[in-house]
Parts: sequence; structure tokens; C-alpha cells
Amino acid sequence: MDNMTVTEEWETSILATKTKVHHRNALKYFEEFLKKNPEEMLELRSKEGKRFITRIVQFYQWLQNKKSLSSNTSRSYIIGLQSFFAYYDLPLKLKNKLPKMHMKIERYRPSLEDLQKLYRFSDLQTKAWLSLSRDVPGRMSDLLRITHEQIEQGEFMLLSGKENVIGKCYVTEATRELFKQCSASGIELPKTGRGINIMLERACKVAGISKINQHLLRKVWISKAIDLGLSEIVIKVLTFKSVDESMLTYWLNRTELRDHWKKVVGALPLEATRVYVRLPSIEEAVELVMEVQKQELLGKVKKLWSEKHGKYTSTGSGEILGLMLTQPDFEKMTPKELLKKYLELLKET
Repeated sequence: MDNMTVTEEWETSILATKTKVHHRNALKYFEEFLKKNPEEMLELRSKEGKRFITRIVQFYQWLQNKKSLSSNTSRSYIIGLQSFFAYYDLPLKLKNKLPKMHMKIERYRPSLEDLQKLYRFSDLQTKAWLSLSRDVPGRMSDLLRITHEQIEQGEFMLLSGKENVIGKCYVTEATRELFKQCSASGIELPKTGRGINIMLERACKVAGISKINQHLLRKVWISKAIDLGLSEIVIKVLTFKSVDESMLTYWLNRTELRDHWKKVVGALPLEATRVYVRLPSIEEAVELVMEVQKQELLGKVKKLWSEKHGKYTSTGSGEILGLMLTQPDFEKMTPKELLKKYLELLKET
């Protein structure tokens, strides 16, 4: 470490790559704000003591006013600075000095119909990613570390990169089949978060729905789990959230954990259920139409029959040419039988 700069030494202590990049950006912004390099920052912090805290507050305001960053993003960069100064035993005590990060209010959360539409219009690689995201409600960085071998296993443990928490993962047969198809076709999924975001954004445009990101997909899973009444501990184990270590060990080995997972996955089918309706045959269709027209046809048959067989006919000499016949019970005839009788009577005309 003797040959490292103060920045390089500090960054070496940060294990998560994403966190390292975020904190490095925070330090670069602070360099721009103070117009001092990291070594000079440490010297100024040591010299000014509590007065330096005022500079941090001003930096927080500068990020929003000059860089147009949100309050949450600005606050997250302050956390990066706290990491830097704490590493060199110069912690920033900011209690009640800055507002806390607040929960982001989502203006849009995809419905099941949105997800099914997105899946229906997606290509094979996007289908595979959506199916994996439905099975494993992890963060983008976690899903990108899942291997084909783990997917094929169908059940495995995964260590979350952000919170360093072990979670239990299950994969459906449908997801395994999609990844097999991708491999057989030589199709590879994007290997970076940016690549996945571009893929999802393109798919959303094709499907004609609002933009969906990985964070929203995870929220849909958690919301459905809550709606289904899953306990908080089960949801945390399945979504890689911090849990008391003793409870985590207990639940990771519980066989019913899979049943809880299946309950949520079963309530989030990516393929809409097809309803097959048997169309009637031509004969059945005719019967249906005739049933509707039965009363009108019945009247016509009775009238024609009465004209043909319902009275005596004779010559001028009194010879009987026809005898009155008993009228058939047309009421009991089917529409098909009535139509047949109607056609016979017409022929007699």
C-alpha cells in the first residue's frame, strides 16, 4: 500500500464494484466543489474540525443546485465522502445536519397484464431474462452473476453483492428451457446492467408499454408476495434482504420455503392463459338459428298444412276429392323436422 495514492488505498477497502464506482464519483464531485485534491481534503478536514461539516452541507446543496441531482442522489454521495474520511480516521458526524434519504414514490408499477404483454412481444433473450427475474427477485447485479449451471440445477444459494446476504433461489422448468434454447441458438444475454436496461427498454417500446426496469420487476414480486400473505422473514430470505443470522440459517434449510416461492411465482404467470372455445359445427349452428326462428316457422307450417289438408274439397257433382285430416302435433317437432315438413308442403303446392 506504500505506493498507492490515498484514493487508491481507500478504494481497495471497498469490496463491491458498484459501490466503489459510486464513491469514486462522489469524491470527484467533491474535488470539483472544493478545488482541492484528496490529500488536501484530508489536511483541511484535520485542520478545520467541526467547521468542515459546514462545507459538507454546502456541498450537498451544490449537488442539487449546480448538478441538478435529486436530494436522494446528493445524500448518497455524502455517504461516499463519509466512507473516505472515516477510512482515514476523520469521520464526518452529520447527525441532524442533512435530511435523511426518503423512499422513492413510484408513479408507475407494471400490472400482470403489462408483464404478460411484454413477454409476449419479446425476443428469446428478453423472455429468458424476464423469466429468470420472475423466478429470482434479486437485484440486477445479483442476477448477472447467476450461471447457466446454477439455472440448470434449479435450486441454489446466492450471496447478494449489496448487503452481503445469502438468499435461496429456485428456478422454474420454463426458465431452464428458455436458457437451453438461448444456448442452442448461440444467443447470449447482456453481461452488464446497462445492456440489460437497453434490452428491456427496447422490448417495452415494441410492446407499447411504459418503461420497466429491474427495480420495478423486483417490486412487483415483493408486492405480490405481500398480497398473498407471505411472512416478512420469508420475503426477506427470497429477496436477499438482511435477516438475523440465526433466523436466516433456520429458513434456508426449511423445505416449505419452496412452497412459499411457488405460491408467488404461480400468481405471476408470464404467459397469459389461453381460453379455448369450441365453435359449433355447421349443423349445430343451423339448429341454433332454427331454434330462434322456431315460432315463426311453426306458424308457416301450420298455415300451409291447413290450406292443404284442413278442409273438404269436392267437385260440382258433390264428389269428395279430399278428406279433412287430423293435424299433426307440430309443437313437438324439432326445428329441423319443422323445416323438413315446411319444404314438403311447399312441394305439394
